[in-house]
Amino acid sequence: MKTTKKRRTSGSPSVRYDLFPRALAAFLVLACAIVFYFILLNFDTVQRFFENAFTAIGPVFTGLIFAYLLNPAVVMLEKHVSKLLTRRAKNPAKARKTARVISTFVTVIAAVFLIALLFVLVVPEVAGSVTAIAGELPQDMDEFTSRINQKVQENSRLSTLYGLVSQYLAEPLENWVNSGILNNASVWMGYLASGIVGAFNLVYNLCVGLIICFYLLIGKERFMRQGGKVLYVLLKPNRAEWILRRLNGANRTFSSAILGKILDSIIIGMICFIGVRILQTPYSALIAVIVGVTNLIPFFGPFIGAIPSTLLVLMHDPMKALYFVIFIVVLQQFDCNILDPKIVGGSIGLPAFWSLFACLLGGGLFGLLGLLLGVPTFAVLYNLCKELIDERLRFSKLPPETLDKLGIKPELDPNAPSFFDFDDFDEEQTFVEVPLSQIPDAPKPPGDNTT
Repeated sequence: MKTTKKRRTSGSPSVRYDLFPRALAAFLVLACAIVFYFILLNFDTVQRFFENAFTAIGPVFTGLIFAYLLNPAVVMLEKHVSKLLTRRAKNPAKARKTARVISTFVTVIAAVFLIALLFVLVVPEVAGSVTAIAGELPQDMDEFTSRINQKVQENSRLSTLYGLVSQYLAEPLENWVNSGILNNASVWMGYLASGIVGAFNLVYNLCVGLIICFYLLIGKERFMRQGGKVLYVLLKPNRAEWILRRLNGANRTFSSAILGKILDSIIIGMICFIGVRILQTPYSALIAVIVGVTNLIPFFGPFIGAIPSTLLVLMHDPMKALYFVIFIVVLQQFDCNILDPKIVGGSIGLPAFWSLFACLLGGGLFGLLGLLLGVPTFAVLYNLCKELIDERLRFSKLPPETLDKLGIKPELDPNAPSFFDFDDFDEEQTFVEVPLSQIPDAPKPPGDNTT
């Protein structure tokens, strides 16, 4: 009598392959728990490691920022250079590569020239203004106080109020200026030494970052293809295409909000410098830099720049301070109504309330960087959540009247990629009630003879 072995058919389960995903998941969870426990025990060491790592790759982030800021100029210049080269070249592909290298090199050289011009022209003027303020501030405070005293003594009603104000504000401020700034020379020397080290690090990051920026701009298509490959490997094709489209939208939002605002602030700073030169106000370079830099901040930027600048002019000449305030108001109206709409363009798709909310939240969490990037970052997240919710509601089989009340158009472009799968929403789920007596019993496992 021959004995035969039963072959396992393709449909029969395999215990080994069924337990492998569970064992792998348990191993990963255990490994993550061990790593998390190690991080908690050596938190200071891990923190120093990441700080050193981010410091080491600081030029890479600088290069990424430069590449993003210079990319529009490279694209614009590449179009003109490519047209000139493709007319005379026999190999169009080689001509396009040459046009890319030439346009990138010219743009980076122009950026280096502008940065050097900034350090040569603006930085000495600002440093001279700061030095003049540090030397003249006590004398200006005394003159301003004596002038106010003379005006107040002529009016008896204001003498009592001025006495309280001078007691609680003027005297502590003057004591702080005389003792806190002038007498703590050793502390300021320490700040100066750290500032010199920071200046050397800044120059190093700028030099290496510009080199990295050059290579990033030349091979930007290759880096984008590599990122697209990773997305298509990790996600479904429709979701990967959806994310790529949303990244393009985020790029347009950041370009209009950041690049346009930088150009707008540079123009405002130049106009402010010319205006304060005409008004013959003191510290013209410093005031122009303050107004131009703070103009980058939404909502609060004009006030943040105007208040300290007005105080500097007020201590020197009250009438010029009045003329300066009028000039700043006119300049900001010109910026808000004419210059900013022409350069920055339309809205970035964020309501005014959420713009103010993003500005407050970003400034509270990340300081000046949060004030600058809070609004465009929140706009990208806001539009992303809005599109996800709208697509989910379009597939939810709601009546057209309900969609219209929610402000959602029922029609959907069939060619546009979607984050969700159509099959999950097209098939309606039906439930059939079956009597309990008709449900078959579960099969008993082999070897179980219990009743």
